[in-house]
Amino acid sequence: MRPWGSVDKTEVLARLAADDADPVFQTIVQPRGEFKARMISAVVGPGIILQIGETLEEADDYLEIFRRLFSILIIILIIVSVFIGWYLARRAVVDMEAVTLTAEEISNGSYDRRVKVTGQLKEIEKLSTTFNKMLDRIQILLRSMKEINDNIAHDLRSPLARIRGIAEMTLVSEKPVEEYRDMAVSTMEECDSLIDMINTMLDITEAEAGVNGAADEKFDLAALINEACELFRPVADEKRIKLDCHFPATLLFRGVRKKMQRVVTNLLENALKYTPEQGTVGISASVRNGEVVIVFKDNGIGISEKDLPHIFGRFYRCDRSRSQSGVGLGLSLAKAFAESMRGMILVTSSIDKGSTFTLKFAQ
Repeated sequence: MRPWGSVDKTEVLARLAADDADPVFQTIVQPRGEFKARMISAVVGPGIILQIGETLEEADDYLEIFRRLFSILIIILIIVSVFIGWYLARRAVVDMEAVTLTAEEISNGSYDRRVKVTGQLKEIEKLSTTFNKMLDRIQILLRSMKEINDNIAHDLRSPLARIRGIAEMTLVSEKPVEEYRDMAVSTMEECDSLIDMINTMLDITEAEAGVNGAADEKFDLAALINEACELFRPVADEKRIKLDCHFPATLLFRGVRKKMQRVVTNLLENALKYTPEQGTVGISASVRNGEVVIVFKDNGIGISEKDLPHIFGRFYRCDRSRSQSGVGLGLSLAKAFAESMRGMILVTSSIDKGSTFTLKFAQ
């Protein structure tokens, strides 16, 4: 232990006297002022005071080393943080630029463009995936709108041409009042057909979009199917078609009653329409594995494999069905209404052997 030279004892003696001879601890500065020291002073005998001290030089050296290492570490961490922040910001900017560029290309008409989602930040990847899903949905809607416009232009042309033709033929020459009355009746029928087609299209669009949905209610599905069978039984009798209905006495179902009425009547009417005389149309309902299953089966003209994937498209009509009346919206409406009630339609068919439409609803 190096010597410290003389130490001021006045303060120490005063504190020892005041503290009833308890030891006194001090931190003092060495005479040369290089290092501090820790000292303890205590009375060990009459008139004898013992002072023991230890230099803090080694502790100061450790603290200095620690300060230097800590400063270097802080500088390194700051540099690394700045680099990582710059890198992440750059990646985010690059990825956002890709999304922006794709959006600009889409706004210019390139609707088939998509944002790449590989090797990106998690948030940007999620944004890109959502963006692409939105684009897929928009492209489907645009394609559907184009098809609808084309079909509307085609299907509206015929009734409008008939209306104009009736009016033109009636006005070519003077005719009795009865013929003008017949023209008015024919015009009203054509207008009713157009209004019904437009209303059906609106119903399909609203069902697919999930808007204006009526609240679900619990009703007896068996009674609803029975009403449909009784409604179409005269049509079946006229064509000498056997209408075979099988369902339980009561079958509770939760859904929208009016929508289910449209679904059942459309599918039943479709089966009767394309079943020849002396054919058979069957409808059954049951509960299987927690699902309500309704089956419409006929032995009619059937649907070809080429037409089968398209029969639920709006205005789509198979070649063999063009001789029958209708505009091709019945199956589209049935599918849209069934899906809006958490259901689905499955179909199997063979040419000249008949078709089977199966409705399944989760309950």
